Amino acid sequence: MPGKLALIKVTLSVNGFYGYLYTSRLVKTILIRAYSNLEDHFKPTKGPIPKLLHITPLYRSVNGGVECIYSYAECKSRRGLVKCNGPPVTVELSGDYYFYIGLHESVVRSVDVISALLNYAECFEFIKQKVCVEVRGLDLTSPEITSREVAGRVLGARGVKVVFSSPVMLRDPLKTMRRQKTLLPTPIAVFATPLYAKLYATGGYRRGVFRRELLRIHRLLNETYSALRSVRVKWIYYSDKPIPALTGYVNYRLDENYLNYLESRGVNVVEWLGEVFAYALTLGIGTGRAAGFGHVELKPLKTPGEAGANQSRLHT
Repeated sequence: MPGKLALIKVTLSVNGFYGYLYTSRLVKTILIRAYSNLEDHFKPTKGPIPKLLHITPLYRSVNGGVECIYSYAECKSRRGLVKCNGPPVTVELSGDYYFYIGLHESVVRSVDVISALLNYAECFEFIKQKVCVEVRGLDLTSPEITSREVAGRVLGARGVKVVFSSPVMLRDPLKTMRRQKTLLPTPIAVFATPLYAKLYATGGYRRGVFRRELLRIHRLLNETYSALRSVRVKWIYYSDKPIPALTGYVNYRLDENYLNYLESRGVNVVEWLGEVFAYALTLGIGTGRAAGFGHVELKPLKTPGEAGANQSRLHT
């Protein structure tokens, strides 16, 4: 459904905060203060309806790269107890930043969000501190247009690199009764949420269809040996207790035989994969997406020579 997804980049200046913070909490506060109609979309929900709204923490440009800003600590879990070595990393907000809000137009219109954020500037109390915010720029993109191109390049490269631009909390989609989380970035765990959101938003959700789509992803994409060293567990402080989340990136290789099989059965793989990518880029992956978790970038997988010459500059 072209035109139903929107990704808005908000550039802003922020000053006045110092302490422990997962900065999407401030992003959420800014959005609600600017456009109160968004508040209901951030409230916890139960049941099968997926969140069709996604936000990120704050980002800033650092030494030619990008840094995602949040508090975390070095922790270990033993016998069910988490022990952290020292206090969390402190966040100081003073300067220029940006964040993303992704949405499906059926739940909120991008034009309304942009109108509310246009020329937004105010100072307010946030966690017992006076924080001043001024929106400097807004950039609207349609991921459905670019995602098809990315899918075509991914098929040409026979692989995809999924960059966890903000910390990710994955869920095992086959353990629906307990909503079991997982720290293994398998293809079905990474792409389950975009698949589910796509089927729900387009009215095509059926349990059998969802499982067929999961099986396609599982058979088409294979995680590479580098996954165990390119992905890291970080203990994130969203509230007062540390929670484990994944950062880094994971590479997947396409299964040539299964790709040929899909194409022989008349499946337009570029179109199908492009739709899945569009929902991943707009609405994120995993759980906690409306709280700032699960933002990703998708890139064609480079050859070993290219990867060595161009390392990722995202610091999560």
